[in-house]
Amino acid sequence: MAETTKNDAQGGARRWYGAARGLAIACPLALLLLPVSLSVSAYISIFVAVCAALLGLAVPGRPHVGKSAWRTVRESLVRIFAALHIIITGALLYFATGLFGFLIDMNFRSAIKDADRIVIRDGGGLCHSKPDNEPEIFEITNKAEIAAFNDMFKFSGQTMPCMCCGYPGIDWWRDGKRVVVSAVHHGQALRVTGFWGDLQLTFGSRRLVQEWLKENCGLTGSSSMPRYKYCRYRRYAVERAAQDFATANDGKKPTMDDLRDEFKKNGKEFPACPVGGEYSLTYGEDGLPTIKCTAPRHD
Repeated sequence: MAETTKNDAQGGARRWYGAARGLAIACPLALLLLPVSLSVSAYISIFVAVCAALLGLAVPGRPHVGKSAWRTVRESLVRIFAALHIIITGALLYFATGLFGFLIDMNFRSAIKDADRIVIRDGGGLCHSKPDNEPEIFEITNKAEIAAFNDMFKFSGQTMPCMCCGYPGIDWWRDGKRVVVSAVHHGQALRVTGFWGDLQLTFGSRRLVQEWLKENCGLTGSSSMPRYKYCRYRRYAVERAAQDFATANDGKKPTMDDLRDEFKKNGKEFPACPVGGEYSLTYGEDGLPTIKCTAPRHD
């Protein structure tokens, strides 16, 4: 009886060692798949880990018949790489799947709790961005509307942050103070101050947020740059056109009507402000043209 129990224990130990060995062998593959798992689906690496462990359980390790120095080193390496694979899989479960999405939801709700004002900004997050200097696209102050807006945000997990600043910016205010600065990233995630990485929106939440931004702010999925920057680039184009006109007409300074006619003659659309601001043309002491826009914070 004792011998049978001993054999069963050894058999179980060999199977668990086999599982560890399977995880260790698959660890390099998990590392190679890590960028894909973070950007596409964490379940790819998790599937690899589960398959490796199950295959290892089905193919037990060799019976322990003495131990050489090499065998000791090999078993230590197996345990180290198996542990690394488990850590990678656990991190993916936490940060990149819906398994712990409810924790992110709880922390997010806590961060925006009692917010009495929400501002959609023509800008991004705290990445080469100055929220105080960027135009406001939309504002919500009604309690019911704030609650409905907040309910749209549901998260499935977290991923490594991308390199962009996001657009548009969404800020939550409480008692006259900005308590949360955030920005939408590629229409599918929200980068929020105080949170590591990008908070991945659920599929349903992505649709609701995109539809709301389109209906209330005129923003679509292709909107990726602040409109005041588009306006700036268009003003530069008009200024260059004014300089070219003066060069081609013996230094004559064109009016705005002249420039509009020039664009029309060349079959081009006049570069107007994307939010309907009116352009004015002035000349400095150096004789160079300057275009200004009447839209708030576009000058």
